[in-house]
Amino acid sequence: MYGLYWKKIYDLGWVKQIEKYYPGNYGAPGVKRGPKQKRTPEDIERQNQRNREKKVQRIILANFHEGDWHLILSYKKELRPGSFKEAKKQLRKFLSDMRKAFKKAGIPFKWIAVTERGKQGACHHHLIIEDIADQNLNTKKLVLKFWQYGSKSFHPLYEDGEFEDLAEYIVKKETKEEEEGCSYSRSRNLIIPEPKKEVIHSRRWRKEPKPEKGWYIVKDSVVNGENPVTGLPYQHYTMKKIDPGGDSEDA
Repeated sequence: MYGLYWKKIYDLGWVKQIEKYYPGNYGAPGVKRGPKQKRTPEDIERQNQRNREKKVQRIILANFHEGDWHLILSYKKELRPGSFKEAKKQLRKFLSDMRKAFKKAGIPFKWIAVTERGKQGACHHHLIIEDIADQNLNTKKLVLKFWQYGSKSFHPLYEDGEFEDLAEYIVKKETKEEEEGCSYSRSRNLIIPEPKKEVIHSRRWRKEPKPEKGWYIVKDSVVNGENPVTGLPYQHYTMKKIDPGGDSEDA
């Protein structure tokens, strides 16, 4: 077991997330182990929150692309729902109408949604949906047609920072206290990424990782940290595709 580490790869199509870490029971010779710390309930909750954020971010990355929509659906004052439950019902009707229109065009409808109650008590909905505009289907026109309660705000997705921030926002809103529930929902046809795990027979990794051929490492994504429980180092970083072909190099 000595002289090795684990490499976990989330292949999200146009993005790869890499995690490297040492087996907690063994570590690696020559690798300095920091002091172990006992985790507090607050530490555990922060880690669970971060894991939820990463999961949602990977779902977004695996299913949506730059240029797809972060959509915000709001209400006119006179059309505001009387309850959070009613707002969720109206959202389900909107999603059902969208799904039927997509199905008619032979295109699967993919979405992620979360409903929020604002500071003034008014509800609104945040969604992530694909941007499709061809002779058979136009996402924007369908949204304008099916949401009749108020404004529709379209914000194009962009990869650098947006997907991570959006995932953090969605998870933050779903854990916000709400008597009638505030969890995010998603269509069942989304890809749920699972990692590929590799055992690397090496004492340590490069502090500055090299990208695979045809990929580049996203700026500021490299994190060299230390596990507070085991005291062992770890490394995380993200690669983005620039060339769909080519052989891989060691990363």
